[in-house]
Amino acid sequence: MRSLQLVQDRIAGGDHAALPMQAKLLEMTDARLRAADAGDFKDPKNFRALLVYGMSGGNPVTVEAAASRAATDPQSLAIAKGVVAYLNGRPAAAIEILKPIDPMSVPADLGAFLALVKGSLLATDEPATALTLLDEARLLSPGTLVEEAALRRSVGLAATQGDAARFALASTQYVAGYLYSPYASQFADSFVSGVIALHMSISQDKLADITSMMDPEREKVIYLRIARRAAIDGLSDLSAFASARAEQGRNGKGNQDDPRAVLYSSLSTVTSATIDDVRARLGTIDRGKLSESDRALLDAAQAVAGEVVAPVRAAAMNETEAAGPAKSDAAKPAETEAASPADAEGLPPVEGAMAEQPAPVKPADAPPAPPTTAQAAAEAQAPAPAQPETPSVLPASAPAAAASLDPHDPTDAAMLKARRQLEQIDQLLGAAPK
Repeated sequence: MRSLQLVQDRIAGGDHAALPMQAKLLEMTDARLRAADAGDFKDPKNFRALLVYGMSGGNPVTVEAAASRAATDPQSLAIAKGVVAYLNGRPAAAIEILKPIDPMSVPADLGAFLALVKGSLLATDEPATALTLLDEARLLSPGTLVEEAALRRSVGLAATQGDAARFALASTQYVAGYLYSPYASQFADSFVSGVIALHMSISQDKLADITSMMDPEREKVIYLRIARRAAIDGLSDLSAFASARAEQGRNGKGNQDDPRAVLYSSLSTVTSATIDDVRARLGTIDRGKLSESDRALLDAAQAVAGEVVAPVRAAAMNETEAAGPAKSDAAKPAETEAASPADAEGLPPVEGAMAEQPAPVKPADAPPAPPTTAQAAAEAQAPAPAQPETPSVLPASAPAAAASLDPHDPTDAAMLKARRQLEQIDQLLGAAPK
């Protein structure tokens, strides 16, 4: 087990070539533990090795069989039961068994893993306790794969708790020590989500300090992902900052020719007063250099930009002016269709994605949602049918300025509609670009 832990620590530091060695050592350790008898586990170190093997991703069948043959103290047997429940996907049982056991009261080689497992189990129900346990795991096992995992989990938990200072510190420590870990992509996901969630609490200077410790390519990718998420959420300042940093590059090596940077920086201003300039920039993007999801996003952005500058149909305006008060009132819902949340119904639902507001109730004979992305993109460009007049409701991620827009004003209504369509498009396309 000591050899396995040394290999895992090399992996955490970025030695991906050690991954096959880890698999071989796990296989050898499993065979030795299966063959061990009760006499082998009289030495407490050997039983601790069994527990560490289990918490390192070992075979729960092996752990359970070996523990049943061992004669050791009740606390160690309880930890073994909790580990088996954890490995078998029974978190409630694992929490009940392991919660009374203090990781700081057992030997450090076992306590570090125990704190990490308990912190992971309590992350959802008791995030504050989980953060304390993850700190204990790091204290008991610095510079190891345990610390890498504890820091990675701390980044996401701090963002969930709204603790910007802790989020920034954990992110800085992770980038400084474990940026080249094979699990760093999970850190990147948590980091980008945390920057978006805590954008009001984290300064751009602090964000730049953290990313400056990355190599230029990783820094560019992080900024591109932040720019995309910020543009979709209507965080124009953050999107503009991240897009500029992605285009600027480092050491004089700019990325102005990266079509993703151009696309994401344009999204945040697609409903602004410079819409003609934005349309021109979108037209210069080389579609062949975009992923499939970003090509669909480009199509949708161009469609939204086209709708913003589309002239109001004169025939419809004349009919409204010629009609009496009753007919004018009846036509009013059509004028405010851009502000209705039902506009985006042309987009199919995303599996696992939760809508920002309740979907309107449809009649029983309503047609099903379109099954393909191509059909959804086509319908996004077509004029939507008139909807009943409803109060304008903005998602929580929209900027405060958007809340003051008047849905009865044609320009403001178009801007509201465009923002909603962008949010629906992001749900349709999924998470960050590949």
